[in-house]
Amino acid sequence: MKLFAFLGGDLAKMPKEFAKEYESKHKNVQVEIYEQSNTIGYTKMLAQRKADPDNPLVNLGFFNSNSTVQGIDDDMWVKLDYDELSHADDIYPSMRREDGYGIGIGTDQYGLVYNKEKIKDRPTSWSALWDHAYRGKVCLFKGPWYALVMAAKLNGGSEKNVEPGFELWKREAKQIRLMVESNPQYLNVLSNGSTPLTAYFAGTSRQWITSGAPLAYVVPEEGAIQQPVYLQAVKGSSQAQLEVAHDMINEMISPKWCSRWAEVSVETPANSKSKLPENLKGQPAFSAKTRENFVDIDFDVVGRNAAKWQERWDRDVTSRI
Repeated sequence: MKLFAFLGGDLAKMPKEFAKEYESKHKNVQVEIYEQSNTIGYTKMLAQRKADPDNPLVNLGFFNSNSTVQGIDDDMWVKLDYDELSHADDIYPSMRREDGYGIGIGTDQYGLVYNKEKIKDRPTSWSALWDHAYRGKVCLFKGPWYALVMAAKLNGGSEKNVEPGFELWKREAKQIRLMVESNPQYLNVLSNGSTPLTAYFAGTSRQWITSGAPLAYVVPEEGAIQQPVYLQAVKGSSQAQLEVAHDMINEMISPKWCSRWAEVSVETPANSKSKLPENLKGQPAFSAKTRENFVDIDFDVVGRNAAKWQERWDRDVTSRI
């Protein structure tokens, strides 16, 4: 069995620990961990499928919402039978999928991140990103669909109608000083205060804060945007491999392993019976209130339009910075 795990930081810790325990309980199963980003790894999965459809690169793994949607369109996944997953009923509804293509193990979230030394008045709304009080002080990671969608939602649109968002950002492009392309660059410009305000992941910002960066994460008053991580079984695997994949997925969504995933990834666990890790207790980002008030986003719409939105953002917004 080959298990896809995210590359970077501590993200492969939980899959490796799980694989070791699973092998100890199932002597006839060997689990190999394949570490890679979804962007690169999924492209390799597609190439392997075209070359040899019955010999997939991986049999199961961890995939973000964009890769999940892309995989649905590419017919990459095997539907999971939730009735056969004993822990499925304990997964929060927002981390289950009606179509059965995958099931959540945890979720990160997008909110506001700011430099406490440079910004004294704590921003509380998504609209801070286009508030002229912060003109020229905003940085965003390349491909900021969340900033686009929230601008649309707060101005009469939605992810299905992002025109109000594009109109706002075309008009307010000067709010943005910099579009960054890597986490080290991001941390640098936020920490040195050259661009002290952004919208980004709670998990990543928490790691930055723990390392000593003078930053704070804010759950916007309109709600944070969840970013689920799904476990998928991959087509082309043998029937025996798929049976093992389903069993492994069921075990990974148990309270124990959802909690461990939350701890290493700094995410909200998907299992309602999971205990929140000690390192996340007391953090507003990981409270029940935050989880219950996530902004409702149709990730299938986002996944199918993100590339097109990025091209238009570069043309209509980045060019005006």
